[in-house]
Amino acid sequence: MIMAHTTEEQTIPKGYSGRGSARVMAYCHDGVGLGHLRRTLNICQHVGAGYPNVSFLVATGSPYISLFGRLPRVDYLKLPSLRKVDNERYEAKFLQIEQQDVLACRRRVLLETARSYDPKILLVDKAPAGVCGELVETLEWLRKHRPQTRIVFGMRDIEDDPETTIRQWTRLGVPQLLDEWFDEVWVYGMRELYDVARAYALSDSIRAKLRFMGYVARPTCAGDCLEATWETMPQIASYKRRVLVTVGGGTDGTAVLETYLEEAAGRLASEGIASLLVGGPDLPEEDAQRLRNRARRLEGTFWFDFLPCLGCVMRRSEAVVCMGGYNTLCEVINHGKRALVIPRTTPRVEQAIRAELWSQHGLVHVLNPARLGASVLADQVLALLSTAGGPSPHRVLDLGGLERIRHRFGTLLNGSARHAGAVSM
Repeated sequence: MIMAHTTEEQTIPKGYSGRGSARVMAYCHDGVGLGHLRRTLNICQHVGAGYPNVSFLVATGSPYISLFGRLPRVDYLKLPSLRKVDNERYEAKFLQIEQQDVLACRRRVLLETARSYDPKILLVDKAPAGVCGELVETLEWLRKHRPQTRIVFGMRDIEDDPETTIRQWTRLGVPQLLDEWFDEVWVYGMRELYDVARAYALSDSIRAKLRFMGYVARPTCAGDCLEATWETMPQIASYKRRVLVTVGGGTDGTAVLETYLEEAAGRLASEGIASLLVGGPDLPEEDAQRLRNRARRLEGTFWFDFLPCLGCVMRRSEAVVCMGGYNTLCEVINHGKRALVIPRTTPRVEQAIRAELWSQHGLVHVLNPARLGASVLADQVLALLSTAGGPSPHRVLDLGGLERIRHRFGTLLNGSARHAGAVSM
């Protein structure tokens, strides 16, 4: 059994005690998918609920920020959107301008905003230097002119395989950035499951800044935010058993959705089991239209282009078929659902590593995408439904990341921060 360590950090202040309001700026990586944005908004929402005098400005190029609704004391700095072409290669998503021009625009906006907004904390997501180094000037300026600003790097449990990550980080100068400009490094995972310090050969000075926060799982909704959806599609409620099929933002989810519709949806419907498919806003429109039409022709099969609260659908489902994204798997475990995971393996193997690790602890079932086929997928989904119950998440995973992040914000805002020495909290 794996459990996170407890430390004196659980006695840190529960609220920001300073006078007036405090400003937090969050830089959200936005090249592909919804995962980084969802996690950043979850953090802002949870921290804000505990500290009503803290405001958050989220800098992101995601065109989907409005899909998640408004959060109290959270506003957005919309940067020109980017499209990921390959690892560390991006281009303008909508504007017909050169890469260097869109990056120059984003770089200038970030710097001027940091100057005028004057954040007490800057939380940087995924890429310490920002996309293609666009955050470097902002970091330099804050360190020189606002030394009191606490700069934090937040990273998911797994970046990529060790060899690739070390090579890329070395080329991009990430170790030097973390050493010189960042006060803390928050890992949204558990050292006992994946020790990033060892995997990525981090120096002792960076290890001293590490804090393993536990996994960040979105809290269960207090109400039923799907009531309106259920009312407009009453036929869903007539099925007592449901399987949710989700591919995150949808960028590379066509194969999973298409393969599922070929056979699994029909076989489940014949046994009285509904299939709820969510395409995602980044699913190529031509693919989305084709799959949407196909789903409508199938008995017991329901299509959604996007759902802002995936957790509420998951809670009403018996099992989940998904890729291996961080947020999706955290929600799967948080809701105690059986899951068949078909992880992405290119351009990163992060999802495959996570899926395999979690599979070893009995949390999920994994289907290698190289084996993906209509009959294989249908057989595995039916086999999954025949297993008893879901995983016991709290026996393996520490899902207390949001609460620890909120507490740590309190410490930083109160000015009592100190390095942790690779704390598992």
